[in-house]
Amino acid sequence: MTSSHYLGYNEVMAQTDDTGFNLTKATRIGRQVVKFGTIGVVLLMVGRISLQALTAYWIATHPPAPPPPEMGFGLLPAIDFPDEDELTLPKNYQLETETGTLPEFGDRAYVYFMPQKAASLLDADNAIQIARKYGFTNNPESIDPRTYRFRKQSPLQSVLELNIVNNNFVYKTDYLSRPELILDVEIPVEFEAVNQVKGFLNTTQLLPSDVATSSGKVKFLKAIAGELTEAVSPSDADFVQVDINRSPLEDKFSVFTADAETGSIHAILSGQGGNASIVHFEFQYFPIDYLTRSTYPLRSTTEAWQLLQSGEGYVARPASRNTDLAVIRKVALGYYESFIYQEYLQPIYIFFGDDDFVAYVPALTANSTESVQ
Repeated sequence: MTSSHYLGYNEVMAQTDDTGFNLTKATRIGRQVVKFGTIGVVLLMVGRISLQALTAYWIATHPPAPPPPEMGFGLLPAIDFPDEDELTLPKNYQLETETGTLPEFGDRAYVYFMPQKAASLLDADNAIQIARKYGFTNNPESIDPRTYRFRKQSPLQSVLELNIVNNNFVYKTDYLSRPELILDVEIPVEFEAVNQVKGFLNTTQLLPSDVATSSGKVKFLKAIAGELTEAVSPSDADFVQVDINRSPLEDKFSVFTADAETGSIHAILSGQGGNASIVHFEFQYFPIDYLTRSTYPLRSTTEAWQLLQSGEGYVARPASRNTDLAVIRKVALGYYESFIYQEYLQPIYIFFGDDDFVAYVPALTANSTESVQ
């Protein structure tokens, strides 16, 4: 066979290889499919992870607007602060917090329902049992349909005025006219004094659970000419004063009373032991239903500050120094508790200033409460 025949055969085979499907071509195509398929899978995975990350970032930086405050109790009664002495009110205010600015506390806060105990046929008997546990064995005097007055002469002349429906009471003695109470006595220290006060209430099962865990505040007092003044030191004291409010709500919002000092439980203790250890006691406590609450809108601290400056706040404690300028050092959110029954426990802004100055401004927006008459 001539060389021309061989050349013709090779050309034919080459053309067959180019146009036909063989193992080499199949392998090459398979490799391409695996290569681009792997790339595609990787791109899909990266794309999915990136999409999830972008979605999470968008949600974090653009959270959905929360639902509006519930206002489940409807319009609330405006907080009824006590009357103020106009002569003690500052004429000007100056803000000097650590940051030079006002803090913010969000756009809403809880309001709590305070149920009122209904009268029952057993109230009078229960009141007499409470009085007996405090040593009052004589029959009571009825001051009004809700209040009994008990008296006793020993160990101190004492009077107990007890609300027979809610069991709030005031216990008074003639301790300031008893010099023997301050002779050679040892005044209880802070922890011991607070525990004595709680024990006094526990004797009649009147110690509330939200007071049992509260730390309380202690002040040492000295008796001079029948008057009490703050003692220079515990060693110089004749009596110790204890004030206890309920524990902070949500573990961070403290409760404040009208003068920013007197607790709903207020007591004075002597250094005498036994029945003469408690010489004065005021229990003015109304329970809270912590499960019945609703969110209400908060006004901003900027608005509250403007209200205070315009004279629409309430000065709970004037500055100890007589001055027309109140310098505010701190602002907090808390709750106001009245010694007169209130149906709801409402939040307030508290402005703390120099020289023990304290003022309150209602924290809820104006459209949350009824107009003040």
